[in-house]
Amino acid sequence: MLRCELFLAVTLLFLGRGSSGADGPAKIPSVGVMGRRPLQPPATSWSFPRRKRDVEPPSYLKWVAFEGTLPADAVSNWNDYAKRMEYVCSTRVLGCNTGAYVPDRGPFCFFPFAEKEHGTSTFKVLVNVGDFEALDWVDASFGSVPENAVEGCPSVDVFVGRNRYGLGKVNKEQRAAFIVVDDEEVWYKWYQVLVVKKGPSDITISDVRYNFSGAVQHREDVTLTKTTMKNEGCQGVRKAVTLEEATEMEHEWEIDQRVFATVHGVLQAAVLAFNETGWEVTNVNNIPWVGGASTSEYVVHTRVVEEEVQPRMVCTVALEGSRLDVRVPFTAQLTRNFGDGQVHHVAVTGWARSQAVVGVGASVKQCWPMTDVSPCRA
Repeated sequence: MLRCELFLAVTLLFLGRGSSGADGPAKIPSVGVMGRRPLQPPATSWSFPRRKRDVEPPSYLKWVAFEGTLPADAVSNWNDYAKRMEYVCSTRVLGCNTGAYVPDRGPFCFFPFAEKEHGTSTFKVLVNVGDFEALDWVDASFGSVPENAVEGCPSVDVFVGRNRYGLGKVNKEQRAAFIVVDDEEVWYKWYQVLVVKKGPSDITISDVRYNFSGAVQHREDVTLTKTTMKNEGCQGVRKAVTLEEATEMEHEWEIDQRVFATVHGVLQAAVLAFNETGWEVTNVNNIPWVGGASTSEYVVHTRVVEEEVQPRMVCTVALEGSRLDVRVPFTAQLTRNFGDGQVHHVAVTGWARSQAVVGVGASVKQCWPMTDVSPCRA
């Protein structure tokens, strides 16, 4: 199959460029679609300008040393030719090389070099922590790479590439992508490069869905305020007292993935409310998100107590209720909008916490004789 593709590609190239195979005035060998011989560095007249590199790598896209098991959030690629999942790996063995880690093939990074496939147990795996970074495969050719292409090694012009045969490397100096096909290194002039999108983005956490079956609740009886009623006379008197106190309803949200602790954006979520029998969701609100989100509101509780107080007695009146503290797991979508029509979605999980004082009521708690007055005459 590969020999047929090679024959067709070379034939088309020959017809398109003429019998000399030249491409313009530069005195260089003709370049085909793919090949199996080593490529030589091109003439300097074709050199690409070196791009500026960031001092620090992207904060969520990292090369992680392989330690026997596949790291969480490893960047993957489906190899349709071999019908298997591959993971992007890089190694400093034989220079700088990128290739594929395939768990079923053992703890090795396989990469193309010197016309054949090589494997090493000393390598790193590309990890997109929390799947936060927006990654894309972008078409490129003849050694060019798009802006923000993912480097295999710091400050080396070797980049993560692929085509239909799987993962490999793009070498700017040799102006080609190198892929392993049936245990051999093959070079291609048209390929795709892994790119990480950079720049400001609007972050929204939405589509929040609560799982009340996993809720954890704590209840505590509380006294909000107290007062007293006195009857200094010698006859029973009916008295009334008003008790009033404000309590704060607090709501908090946090994401399980602690890597997002520094994310700033907006949370679109329904606030939880207690309806005297259980918790329910209310209207969706926009709440600022700075590593988490919180909002609160005050509720004023007012109760009037009327009681007949016996002669020369003092009674305590209390405003009481139950403080509920509930934690409810949720799922949501974190969305990054770069303003270019392409939106990046990340599935997240977390916990919502709400606190409220419910079941508020007032009553006379206890009464006792006054000691600082003389007793009533019979």
